[in-house]
Amino acid sequence: MLFRRMLTALGVAGLLALAPTPVQAAGPSPEDAAFLVAAHQGGLAEIAAGRIAWQKTTTPEVKTVAGALMRDHIRLNAAIYHEARKLRVYLPSQPTPEQQSLIRTYEAAGADTFDEHFILTQLAAHRATMELISGYLEEDGDPSVKALARRAAPVIAAHHLLLREAAEAEGIAGYAGKGGRPTP
Repeated sequence: MLFRRMLTALGVAGLLALAPTPVQAAGPSPEDAAFLVAAHQGGLAEIAAGRIAWQKTTTPEVKTVAGALMRDHIRLNAAIYHEARKLRVYLPSQPTPEQQSLIRTYEAAGADTFDEHFILTQLAAHRATMELISGYLEEDGDPSVKALARRAAPVIAAHHLLLREAAEAEGIAGYAGKGGRPTP
């Protein structure tokens, strides 16, 4: 009889330990999940873009950008994955179709056009990412996801600055000196 009571008590204690807390039961908000997915897919795209740029470019400024994209987005995606797993948010294994299309344009670009195409499209992507982070931080959300967004913001801003510097070095219109390409 005593053994049966102990077994029942242990069984109840085990069930209580497995029961979700109110936070777990609610799950992440749609905004938290959407941010994690978008950040993860963006990171996958940036890693792929960085690898292509590393292989295709011959300019040191673009190599610097490529290295930073790969290094930083691998680290950020590890943190995103950890947070998503904790919150039980499914993360796709591929970038979005639009991001995949952009990656294909990088692969197809010739040596004479690659750097400018890469820099301009990455500048636009980083501006959009900074807006995504800023918009997400204005919403209510999970504190750990907010902390992750705050951690990512300066990294994305640093990439944007590197891209602007690369644009200047390449003489891309709007970024070089008085706004035009240097004359040969």
